[in-house]
Parts: sequence; structure tokens; C-alpha cells
Amino acid sequence: MRRRDILASLGGAAVWPTTGCDQTPPRRRLGVLLVYGETHPDVPVIVETLKDSLQKLGWIWGQNLTVDLRHGDGDSEKMRRQADELLASRPDLVFAQGVVGTTAFQQATSTIPVVFIQVQDPVGGGLVTSLARPGGNLTGVTNFDYTFVGKWLQLLKELSPGVTRARAIINPDYRARFAGYAAELARIGPLLNIRSEASGVHDVAEIERVISTLADEPHGGLIVLPDAVTGVYSRQIIDLAAQHRLPAVYAYAAQVRLGGLAAYTTSVARDVQQAAGYIDRILRGAAVGDLPVQASERFLTVINLQTAAALGLSITPSLLAKADELIE
Repeated sequence: MRRRDILASLGGAAVWPTTGCDQTPPRRRLGVLLVYGETHPDVPVIVETLKDSLQKLGWIWGQNLTVDLRHGDGDSEKMRRQADELLASRPDLVFAQGVVGTTAFQQATSTIPVVFIQVQDPVGGGLVTSLARPGGNLTGVTNFDYTFVGKWLQLLKELSPGVTRARAIINPDYRARFAGYAAELARIGPLLNIRSEASGVHDVAEIERVISTLADEPHGGLIVLPDAVTGVYSRQIIDLAAQHRLPAVYAYAAQVRLGGLAAYTTSVARDVQQAAGYIDRILRGAAVGDLPVQASERFLTVINLQTAAALGLSITPSLLAKADELIE
């Protein structure tokens, strides 16, 4: 995949006045590695929010900030190659989405600062030494911890009270993360009268096999955990859940807007805004290892009413009242 300047991909950048600084900072270079392909609905949200947030901080794309962008399509090997390509351009800083993108940079450099978003358990995954003082060259925004399993199972139960079995799907290759989610599913499930467990998936064939097996018995429900694999194959997962008439709870709002049933999730735009603040501070001289890993600041319940109706589910008034977004 050839290098692309983000200015070309966006058709030009407007000049915004700088804020919070006395003069325009010198020209710098930023590498951006996204997990998703260009057609994923979250990609324009991430790119435009990053662009706008940095402009407000005085970093004008195509003027005093050169930005190189790559899309990984959820392919870990491809993203490792792209990380090497981005680092070869000698960036002052790189921005990474997800565990796969962040890990690709961690394996490729110990000196170039990395700011990440949408990473779960960065300590357990070996990305940072602690949340308060990351050390090394990585920091950023972590969106979910394992306790969110309880939120997702509770939402599934509220949507479909008859659910007694749940299967959660995620890429098993990041073992600490898989084990963390599996342990929480085993702990929380019985409290809600749900027998729940995690299944590892790498591709559409494995996803189809897990969902078909889950649907073979009654009272099943699906949890789509946050992951590059489940993100890239969102449409296929949504279609399979509909085909097998399975209620499913997702980790991201974009999946619900594509036709998934519901999500308890973070604001992707707000996560990017938080990360942009760190990018600005590092470009102005802050030490990346001294910047604490931040937690997402905004959480949303999103429900697709059309999908609920197609599944024959009645959404209770209390659940409707606490929903932040209803898709009709």
C-alpha cells in the first residue's frame, strides 16, 4: 500500500487560527495507523475528529503538520509492514488504533512516541508498565476494561429476558485479553442466570461456525467483544445474527448503525479528542512515558429499534429512557 498524504485524502485542509500558543510551531510529522479499512464507518469519524482537534491546538494538516495515513483492514501482518513504512518516514510521533495497531508499533520501535486509542488492558497486554506512569514510548486512551462484560450481559438480558446462554467472540491471539474477558464472563454470567463463555475467531468461517452452533439451541445470545477481527467483519456478524435470529450486543455504536441490535460503548470522537491532546503535548516537548493512560470519558447505550422489531423484542420503557441513541 503506497504512502498517502492525508491532505490528499481529505481534499485539502483549511487554515484555522492557532489557539493556546504564542506562535505557529515548526513543521512536524505524524504517522497514523488505523485498524479498519477505508470503508468502515468509524474511519471518517476518527480522521476528521483528529484533524479538527489538532487544528484547534495549532497543528494545521498539510502546513506545519505532515500526516501519513495507513488502513490495516484488521490484518496484523499487513499492519506490521505498515508500521515499518510509517517509521521509515521518520515521524515525530505516531497515532495507533486498537491493540493490533499499537502492538505493531511496540514491536517496531522503542523510541518514537506512540499515542493509542481503543486499547483494552494495556498493562496486562504488556504495552505499558502502569496506567499512572506508562514508562517507555507508549500512552493513550483505553476504552474498555473487563468489567464491561457485566454491562454487555446486563444489556443483553434487558433486551431479551429469556436468554440463558451467551457466547462472546474475539480474536484469541492476544492471550491476556482473551483470558481476562473469559474469566469475567464466567464470573458475571451466573449472577444473571446466563451460562456465558468466550470463543476465539480469526475469520468469517470461524465466526459463522460459532454463531451457527450458538443458534442450534434455544435462548442464546451473542456478545461481540471489541477487537480488530470483530470490527472488520462487523457486517458479516450482523447478517449472521439476523439470519439466525440471535439477539446480539456489540462494543461499538457503528455496528448498531449498520444493523446490529444494541451496544454499550464509548464515544469514538471523544476518545480521539483525548488522544489529540496528548499528541499536541508530546509534539511540544512532553515525555510520553510521563503521560498517564487515560480512560474513555463518555459512554453510550445505542439501540436499533428496527432490528429489535425484526427479532420480535419489546424494548421496555426503562431501557428506552436510558438509551442515548435510538435508531429507527
